Amino acid sequence: MKIIVSATLGGGSAGTWYAIETAKRFQTRGHQVWYLSRRGHSALERARAADLRTIDHIDLEEKSPVKYYRNMRQLIELLRQHSPDVVLAHGGEDHAAWGLAKAMRAPKVALIRVRALDPKPPKRHPLSIWLHSRATDMIVTANSRHFAAYQNRLHIPASKLRIIEAGIEPTDYSDLSENAMRKNGIDLPSGKPLIVMVARFAPIKGHRVLVSAAGILKRRDIPCHFVLVGYQKDYTIDQFKRWFVEGNLVDDFTVVDRRIPRLPALLSRCDIGVIASLGSETVSRSLLEYLASGLPTVATDVGGIPDIMSRGEFGLLTRPDNATALADAMAELLSDDNRRLRMANAGRNYVHSFCTWDQRVDQWEKVMYETVARTRGESIPSLNSGEPPECEHAANH
Repeated sequence: MKIIVSATLGGGSAGTWYAIETAKRFQTRGHQVWYLSRRGHSALERARAADLRTIDHIDLEEKSPVKYYRNMRQLIELLRQHSPDVVLAHGGEDHAAWGLAKAMRAPKVALIRVRALDPKPPKRHPLSIWLHSRATDMIVTANSRHFAAYQNRLHIPASKLRIIEAGIEPTDYSDLSENAMRKNGIDLPSGKPLIVMVARFAPIKGHRVLVSAAGILKRRDIPCHFVLVGYQKDYTIDQFKRWFVEGNLVDDFTVVDRRIPRLPALLSRCDIGVIASLGSETVSRSLLEYLASGLPTVATDVGGIPDIMSRGEFGLLTRPDNATALADAMAELLSDDNRRLRMANAGRNYVHSFCTWDQRVDQWEKVMYETVARTRGESIPSLNSGEPPECEHAANH
């Protein structure tokens, strides 16, 4: 199958991670894949590092009429040059542009809208309604909230919707040794439970709420140490330091603002993982990483997190933007070592059994083959069997 992955997204986003991780596995399975993003985006370098063919001469973020017209001509030329079976449109700009190109020149190319980044529900203006109902052949969301939003806001039928969540690569969690930890170059304090949060340093991720919750635990005389891992975006290290001084928490936090070569080894040394997000987590990469590393998790009820966490087997859900509720949940887990161990084992077993990238790509292949067959009115043979591969629809879980 020939696949164009169009992803005009920020290079450090979970949506870009989702796009690249799926694209490189499509290619590994023998599909022809091209990854389109704007020249200068760090996502392109990541795609090239994954040995993906890249397209970088079209900037779908351009808004001027002249440049947009030029982009449309270039997209139509791409369709003529590569004859793709399917286009996966990950960003809003990608979706709009490819929808118009399909309507103009390529009605038999399957267009799949992928929602694995923007946490907001779909818009209801006329262009959005036309794009989703008429120009788009399938919509794949990463969580059930988006699935329901498309049904309720745009009246998209369930037959045109699928849920395919993100996955993990099990081999990334095979070496959790002390030697792997030393490669991270981080000295963690001993003698106290460690609570880790992995997230870019941005207000939407809830760092301020976590610092307030840490102050509540300290006033309750509950010993613990916090580890913040991420990269500087809207917040700087100096901002964190000011919060720590204000809350008398200078000795209670370790901040790591660089790439961690062996992140699972670091996570495996901690006792609890935290997601304090205020409204992000369309794809919660951190949640999967925590559970795969054997971390019971305290997470806010946002995005796709309840799809995994709602039954309470792997940790506790809490209200977003509520420091007291977050502190209460962390204190509850800190008070019961056996419960944390049960949650850790359950989470690890669940993710390694049901959330691998291989399983996700199985779901993706089935969706793509079915969508192409429906769009063309005829099926195309799969790479392995001559028939579309069989696996469960993600939307049916």
